[in-house]
Amino acid sequence: MDPIDHVGKTPRFKPVHSLADKMVRLMPSWAGFRSGLNRKLVASFSRLRFPPEIESAFLDDYFDNTIQRTRIAIFIGLVVYELFHILDYLVVPDVKTAMMWIRFGFVGPIIVILFLLTFDRRFRQYNQLYIALGILASGGGIVMMTLISPHYTSSYYAGIIIVLIYCYMIMGLRFFWASAAGNIVVISYVLGMVFFTDLPISITINNYFFLLGADVMLMFGAYFTEVLRRRDFQLRYELDRERRLIESLNEDLEIRIKERTAELEVEIAERKHAQNTTQKALKEKEVLLREVYHRTKNNMNVVISLLNLQSAEQENRPAQDVYKQLSGRIYSMSLVHEQLYQSEDLATIRLDQYLPKLVSQIKYSVMHVEGNIQLNFQCDPVEIGLDRAVPLGLALNEIITNAFKHSFPNGMKGTIDFSMLNRKSGSIEIRIQNDGLGLPEGFDFENPETLGLRLIQLLIVEQLDGKLKIESSDGVLYTIELPRIAD
Repeated sequence: MDPIDHVGKTPRFKPVHSLADKMVRLMPSWAGFRSGLNRKLVASFSRLRFPPEIESAFLDDYFDNTIQRTRIAIFIGLVVYELFHILDYLVVPDVKTAMMWIRFGFVGPIIVILFLLTFDRRFRQYNQLYIALGILASGGGIVMMTLISPHYTSSYYAGIIIVLIYCYMIMGLRFFWASAAGNIVVISYVLGMVFFTDLPISITINNYFFLLGADVMLMFGAYFTEVLRRRDFQLRYELDRERRLIESLNEDLEIRIKERTAELEVEIAERKHAQNTTQKALKEKEVLLREVYHRTKNNMNVVISLLNLQSAEQENRPAQDVYKQLSGRIYSMSLVHEQLYQSEDLATIRLDQYLPKLVSQIKYSVMHVEGNIQLNFQCDPVEIGLDRAVPLGLALNEIITNAFKHSFPNGMKGTIDFSMLNRKSGSIEIRIQNDGLGLPEGFDFENPETLGLRLIQLLIVEQLDGKLKIESSDGVLYTIELPRIAD
C-alpha cells in the first residue's frame, strides 16, 4: 500500500521501525515538526516532497546551502552571456545590432535585477520563481536570436543547451521548477523553428534531437540530484533528532543522578545526625544516671551530717523544734529537685524562682499564719547547677528561718528585702536584709555557737567558695557573693 494517501486527505506515513523512531516518541518534536519521517521520499513522480512541516525545514536548508552558489552562477552567466556578443560580430555581423539589444537591452538588465534580488530578504520566499524567470529570459533571448537569421544562427541552439545546464544543475532550481523553465525554453525553440523558419528538415531534426536529448538527460539529473539532496537532509534530520534525543536523555539522566546524589547526601547527613543524636542521648543518659546516683548519695550524706550536727547540738540544748529544723532543711533540698525536673535542660534551676517558694514555705512553717512581715523581692534571672543549688538552698534556709524566728518574735511587724543581682564581674550577689531585732552585742560572727550560723559559714565559704558578710545595725543584713561558674 502506498504510504501516502492522495485522496484529499492529510498525508499519512507508515511507522519507521528504527531505534530512532521508537525513541523519538519520548522527546518533544524538533523545531516544531512532527516526529516520523517517511523513508520512501518519492511516492510518485509527481510528488517529490516531505511532509509539510519537514518540507518547510528542507526548503530553508536548501536555500541556505545554495544561495551563495546561485549568486556566483548568476554573475558568471551574465558575463559569459554578454561576452558571446563577440560571436555575433563574427557570425552575423549584419544583425549584430539586434543581437546587442537582445543581450544588453533585454536579457542583461533582467539578470542584473535577478542578481540584486538575491540580497533582498524576500528572495528566500520567492527564489524559485525569480530564478525560473531569469532562466526563461536567458533562454528566450537565445530563441529570439536564433529566429532573427536562422540560416546563420541555427547553431545557437547550443546556447540553449548551456542555459538548460544552468537551469537544471547550477542555479539551484529544484526539479519541478527547473523542469518547467527548461521545457518552456525547449518548446519555445521548437515552435519558433517550426512556425517562423524554413530551414531544411535535416537541420531542424538534428537540433531537436540534441536539444530534447539534453533536456531529458538533464531532467533525470536534476531529479536524482534533488532525491539525493532530500535523502541527505533526511539523514541529517534523523541524526540531529537522535542526537537531541540522546542529549535529552543524558540531561535527564544527569538531573536524576544529581537529584539522587542530593537525596543520598541528605539521607547520609540525616543518618549521621541521628547516630550522633542517639550516641549523645545515650551518653547523656549514662551521665545523668551516674549523676543521679552520685547526687542522691551526696544528699543522703548531707542528711546524715545534718542529723549528726543536730545530735551534737542537742547535748547542750533542749530537743524542741528539732524535727521542724530538719524538715525545713530537707525541704530546701527537695525544692531544688522539684525546680530541677521542671526545668527544660534538667541540669539547672532558676534561683529567682526558687527563692520566693522557699521563703513562702519557711514563713508558713515558722509562723503558721500570714503574720505582719512584708516580703520584697528584687531578683535578676540567675541560673545555677544542682551541685551548687543544694548547699546554697540549705544556707538560704538557715538565714531565712533565723530572720522569721529571731528578728520578729511574738508577732512583731517588719520587712524582709531579698535581692539577687548579676554583677558585671560575673559573680552573683544575694542580699537578705530585715529591719527586726539585730544580733546580741558581742556576737562573734567568726565563731558562732549555733548550728545554723555554723552551717551557713560552712556551706557558703567552704563548700561554695563564696564570701559571707553579716551586719547587725537596724536589723540584720546577710550579703553573699558567689563566683559565677559555668555549670
